[in-house]
Amino acid sequence: MGATVDGQQDADRRLLCLVAAGDESALEGLYVRHGPALLSYAEGLLADRHRAEETVQDTLLAVWRGAGSFQGRSTVRTWLFGICRRQALRRLGVHGGPVHVPIDAAVGLAADEPGPEAVTLARADARAVAVAMAGLPSIHREVLDLTFGAGLTRDEVAVVLDVPVGTVKSRLFHARAVLARALANDTDDGCAAAQRAAGQGGRR
Repeated sequence: MGATVDGQQDADRRLLCLVAAGDESALEGLYVRHGPALLSYAEGLLADRHRAEETVQDTLLAVWRGAGSFQGRSTVRTWLFGICRRQALRRLGVHGGPVHVPIDAAVGLAADEPGPEAVTLARADARAVAVAMAGLPSIHREVLDLTFGAGLTRDEVAVVLDVPVGTVKSRLFHARAVLARALANDTDDGCAAAQRAAGQGGRR
């Protein structure tokens, strides 16, 4: 697994070096590797497909112009997401915005760490999890999107968001706990409703 990840990172660095040398096909190669994830992330931030597509184009243009400035302090993928985030927030004109977390990201929550919350999340319907996520603050939803939707590590998420790793872990923990409580409450409400309906049926 580690060797595969290292190989992917090496391939990204080689492509970026070629981009810095003016190779347009290398830029296309980066887009093929990371474009879909960047688009999903941008669409989550902007809640608009067309603006997200424009943001990814802006990101690629920024990469084309600034490839030579990459200093290797993070992975290329992390660097790309950082650029994409700045481009998206520039379009919003603010320092934050609505974040939609994909269904796949919602499902990924359950497999992150063992514990009572993980059990609740694992048993919940993915769409129910996604609906519960709508009640989370955007800062927590964005961490979920980057971690489970984009597949970034906690260290990489910290770089993209420019916050300490401890903050990323705290936001993830809070998000999982809130979601688990929301889902548990929904289940309890559903059971109570079913019991009331059954009781009414018995009195007829």
